[in-house]
Order: sequence, then structure tokens, then C-alpha cells
Amino acid sequence: MTKHHSVKEPSQNHNNADLLVWACYVLGGYERWVDVEELFLKAFELGPNRLGWRTRSDIPDYKKCAKALQEVEDPKRSDHLGLLSKQGQYTRKLTDEGLEWCTAYKSLLERLYSGGYVPSQSRSEMSHIISSLEKSDAYKRYILTKHVDMEMWELSDALQCLPNSSLEVWMARLDRLRIAADQHGRSDIIEFISLARERVVKEIGK
Repeated sequence: MTKHHSVKEPSQNHNNADLLVWACYVLGGYERWVDVEELFLKAFELGPNRLGWRTRSDIPDYKKCAKALQEVEDPKRSDHLGLLSKQGQYTRKLTDEGLEWCTAYKSLLERLYSGGYVPSQSRSEMSHIISSLEKSDAYKRYILTKHVDMEMWELSDALQCLPNSSLEVWMARLDRLRIAADQHGRSDIIEFISLARERVVKEIGK
């Protein structure tokens, strides 16, 4: 297949971005436009332990699903650019390249996402999220001052988003970090998240 410069082969391990693209294929999203809510529900159906509530895997978590879509479409960080096309805010469709990608790796994607149990995000993934935060200048400054008063570009770097990202993207990054902090019992990071959320709402939610 002809690869977009930012497209990689599917991971050999479960991840939400691959799952979302595969869900679009399963829905026939190479022939028709798919509403994102239908897409999220199919992805949840295929991987409820990954995209459900932390305490209720039978209930889809919209924020986790939206975060997966953001990972697919993030122009700076995505490994899946060019696989989905967008028609307005709420509809998506596989591009020709997206169909090629799903077809080329169909056996792997079927084994990971259509063959039965799809595990939740691993503890190692959550550990990586926490480790990335702890290495950031913004969090190091917070440890010293207990204030989230750094420049917004520094905070965005800590949360792995762009300074001009939408409020929804900022909140999704904070939600993801909260899940990781909860899993690891990191009350210090939970306090940082609370202060960061207030700062983001104040600066971005104007």
C-alpha cells in the first residue's frame, strides 16, 4: 500500500487509535459517512474494557472515545494521519488509504479487536503517561511552588497537546492523566490536575 508519511503499521498490542480506525472499517465506513457517535459505540462494542468507564466497563466513556479520535487526527502526533476523512464535526469516513491500511492489516486487526477479549489500557501505558508528566518543566515547577502559574505553552507541553488546542482537547488530556493518577494512587498528581483544570478553564474557556 502507499503510505502517508505519518502512517505506521498497526501496533502488535492493543491501542485505542487502531481500534477506532478498525471500528470505522467494521461499520462499512469505506462506503459511507459514519456519525462519530455510531463510531464510538462500535469501538466501545469491540473494546468495552478500553473505552468503558473505569468502574463500569458496560458503560461507554465518551471522553475516552473522543480522545482516541483526537489521537487519530492530531496533525502533530498522530501515526494515523490520512486514514480518516472528515465531513463537518460529526462525521468520518475511511479514505482510500484508510481502506488500504485496514485491508492490508486485516488479519492482525481482526485478531486484536474482533476475536474476543480486548484488555483495558495496561498499567505500563498509564505509567508512561505519569512519567512523561514528571519529566515536564511545568510539573517540576509545580512541585516546587504548588502553583500552576507557568506559561500555557509549558502546561500544554506537559499535557501533550498544543497551546491553541480546543478546550475539549485540554480536558481530554487532563481526564487521561486523572485515570493514570487514580490507577497509581498519585494524590499529588490529582491535586495538580485539579489546579491545572481551573487554569485551563480560565485561560481557554473564555
